[in-house]
Amino acid sequence: MRLPFILLGLVLGLVPALSSAAAPAPSKTFTAYAVLKSEPSAPRPGCRVSRGEGGEIRAPLYEPETAACPVARVADEEIRLDELADALAASHMASGSKARRGGTAQGMDFKPPLDRIIDVRLLTLEAKEMGLTDHPDFRAAMEAFRASTLRTTLQKQAAATAKPDPAQVDRLYKAAVKQWKVRSVMFDKEDDARRFREAVGKGGSFDALARAAVAEKKAKGGEPGFVSAQQMVPELARAADALKRGQVSPPVKLANGWVVLKLEGIRYPEDAKARAQATAQSLAEQQHKAVRKFHESLVKKYATVDEKLLQSIDFEANGEVGFQALAKDGRVLAQIRGEKAITVAELTAEISKKFFHGIADPIKEKRVNRHKMDTFEVLLGSRLFAREATERKLDQSPAFVRRVEEYDRVFAFNTFIEKVVVPGVKVTEADALTLYEKRKAQFTFPQMYRLDGLGFGSAKAAQSTLEKLKGGTDLEWLRANAEGQLQADDQAIQFQGTPISVNTMPPSLAKALTGAQPGDLRLYASDDGKQHYVLRVVDQVPPSVKPYADVREELAREAEAEKITAAVKDYAGKLRKVQKVDVIITRIAS
Repeated sequence: MRLPFILLGLVLGLVPALSSAAAPAPSKTFTAYAVLKSEPSAPRPGCRVSRGEGGEIRAPLYEPETAACPVARVADEEIRLDELADALAASHMASGSKARRGGTAQGMDFKPPLDRIIDVRLLTLEAKEMGLTDHPDFRAAMEAFRASTLRTTLQKQAAATAKPDPAQVDRLYKAAVKQWKVRSVMFDKEDDARRFREAVGKGGSFDALARAAVAEKKAKGGEPGFVSAQQMVPELARAADALKRGQVSPPVKLANGWVVLKLEGIRYPEDAKARAQATAQSLAEQQHKAVRKFHESLVKKYATVDEKLLQSIDFEANGEVGFQALAKDGRVLAQIRGEKAITVAELTAEISKKFFHGIADPIKEKRVNRHKMDTFEVLLGSRLFAREATERKLDQSPAFVRRVEEYDRVFAFNTFIEKVVVPGVKVTEADALTLYEKRKAQFTFPQMYRLDGLGFGSAKAAQSTLEKLKGGTDLEWLRANAEGQLQADDQAIQFQGTPISVNTMPPSLAKALTGAQPGDLRLYASDDGKQHYVLRVVDQVPPSVKPYADVREELAREAEAEKITAAVKDYAGKLRKVQKVDVIITRIAS
């Protein structure tokens, strides 16, 4: 029962998040200052302090010009104000404290987060003293992080000027909000549906023939109304989308019969959320195109690719023996100015990583060659981006250097925990049982309901639908044909098949479902009276307590995390006695 160590420091709350994922700063309805013991020993960029009341040295917490001000020192390493500010913001966000909501600076206690940062620095220094960061695996992971970060930075730069394509946004938006006004009739028998469609095709009136079929008890008819794809079963949505105004569909097979549709109109209602999603999707596609174009420009700038050799490689020829021969093939596939060339052997090694359980079966099943071109492009792209990053000196930028330093500390800290702390931590069955008894109330499940149904804008429409359901009309049929339905995104109740707890639903809904059993139908009106629902109870689960056996692993991991946290604090406490720790910040004031 072990935690994932690479993220263990974050799980324990001991490692501040990397700057790119730092929590947002607290509300700036007030100005918070870090009050320092002394000014930096020499003027430096990013550390402009001022004198406040009584001559105290002040540095605003969330301002770029004070980000580099030191608030503490551990041995020869400084802890910057922006590190503390990020940790404060994260703790305030997690606790929902008044400071984050615009309270006063007096509510911001810097000591716990600063102590955690100091503990991390102490253990990181200890990891380096012990040589843990000199291990080849550690260095390889750091190099991979550097390369990934540089590549991501370049991709963001390449995509920065991309904009959504208005024509594409319009197409995506219309596809998302499109509604059809359809008249439909459902037959129990396929032959009746086909005869009906043939009669309409010969010039018969759809409405008159439908009324006749309903009167003869051969079919059920639906009133025309606008419906979206989300309100229709997929088969009917596809059939409607294939029609032009005035056209009639062939019979469409459903679980309960055969449906013939007549399309009477199309509309595209305004939906701000759908338009925003279409815009975001178009932007993402244009950014992808921009990055692709950038990649192609780098190929022309730096690379010479042996296309003939690349096309000739067959990873499936001669089975596993042939593949292993290619794994030793030193022929050059791509020369890259200023970077290491790509060989057949390297490409083979990258492809082999995609098949964790061996290469023999994938070769027999002809699943290997399909990865050749994509893998080559990724391999080539990584070298090209590294070359361009060097050209632009991105690896020398302060933001990049700091991000690598942060990752190095996080990784070193987690390595120390895994190699030094965890081996001494033992979790017993009694530890997990103690937690179970302490938190038993949290493992009690409330009453759960799985619901299906329809939402309407009026009580009359809901009541009419309830009566039709009680009369035997199919729910899916009504979903596609009943008038007055709410749009799926506007409904307060979402019918997605997942159980709903009575603790999370409105009390009025829980009351309406009291005593309901699977198959029961209920009417429900929202508290504001604007939404009315016909509900069908698909299933219900009575309250219960989760057995210890079901949560044993979870509790054991929690007990282990608590013991690791205690051990880390104990170890850091011992290091504080032998390492020089100087806290420069005295308080936070407004």
